[in-house]
Amino acid sequence: MRVAIIGGGVVGLACAWSLAKRGVEVVVIERDVIGEGASKGNTGWVSPTISFPLASPGTLAMGLKSAFDPNGALVIRPELDTRWLRWLWAFRGAATRERFLRGVEALHNLNRRTFEVLDAYQADGISFEMHGGGILTLGKTEKGIAWFAPVFEDLKKVGFEGQIETLTPEEARKIEPAIGEQVKFVVRTTIDRYVQPQSLMRGLADRVVELGQTVLEQTTVKGMRPTASGWEIDTNTGPINADRVIVATGALSPALLKPLGIEVPIVPAKGYSITLRGEGIRPSQALYMTESKIGVSGFDEGVRIAGVFELPGKDLTIDKRRLDVVVKDACSYLSDWHPSTSETSVEGWAGFRPATPDSLPLLGPVPGHDGLYLATGHGMLGVTLAPSTGALLADMILDGVAPAWVAPMRPDRRF
Repeated sequence: MRVAIIGGGVVGLACAWSLAKRGVEVVVIERDVIGEGASKGNTGWVSPTISFPLASPGTLAMGLKSAFDPNGALVIRPELDTRWLRWLWAFRGAATRERFLRGVEALHNLNRRTFEVLDAYQADGISFEMHGGGILTLGKTEKGIAWFAPVFEDLKKVGFEGQIETLTPEEARKIEPAIGEQVKFVVRTTIDRYVQPQSLMRGLADRVVELGQTVLEQTTVKGMRPTASGWEIDTNTGPINADRVIVATGALSPALLKPLGIEVPIVPAKGYSITLRGEGIRPSQALYMTESKIGVSGFDEGVRIAGVFELPGKDLTIDKRRLDVVVKDACSYLSDWHPSTSETSVEGWAGFRPATPDSLPLLGPVPGHDGLYLATGHGMLGVTLAPSTGALLADMILDGVAPAWVAPMRPDRRF
């Protein structure tokens, strides 16, 4: 069997590794260079403890309220676009307490294999930067951090086995000396990790090649069609034939699938990040600044600061003023770390996260299109969900069955 995976981001490469390890012939088709897509600028968190749907009670009102706030962390803009209005209406329907809880359970079930597969990468000799120690959730006010405990309780109800610890600011600073005096409330997740996403993607791609498989970079897919024996994919370098196809193209999935008559409710959500060496006491942990909704990861190369969830994303232009606000807000949680004067020319990064109305990915076979599978729509949880998504898609393709808990993430579900 030959499986073509369209999309060489973290999800597509996770699928490729899981299939290759089970003896399947794999070809990965990536339009850019490995590590340069939507996963390039994220914080790399592998965080089952904070895996929950964005679609939740109150989120829509919060996002619309920030629609015209130039500094809003979560922005949902009303627009007279039919497709966007349908998505927004579906998001509203998904943002009920009942559906939120179903989403929490679905993500928990998908995450059950996350660390098992992540550890298997290392056992297989894949080299990538990874840090443990959980995530430190920081609040300047009690109100700012109050959301965390109820969400964690929802996770516990569905069988989540991780723990959280409430720390005093002094205890937190023993773990992370970079935390500033403005931080008054700290909750630490215990099992979460974070990886440098580009190193993970490059490591997966190299290992897939070592296993005798093919990874094509800078190869554009122009279209695809079913054949008598499988699928033919038209690329700028010629046709590629496969028995099965996995579409793992994130926010680009709707455009690729539409010619086949497949409508997927994914819209791009724009986010920003920047990686700086900086000066002062440098953060070495994963930090979440609750009031500002900013994530920080202390990588070997520098401090990555990421924030903003802007729906719908229009383009990848980097708004320097917007990014400067994100950096300034992040620094307000730290003791004395700040960008160095030599880094004023660092542009930063902007990317699109693939957002579905119910905040759950689209996973599995597409009814009516034999041999076509989706692994897309992971939103802000791409790195967290990628290892288990790869294992799940390999099981679906090779064993021909899907566990019952996957039903809320079926590509043909109602929105």
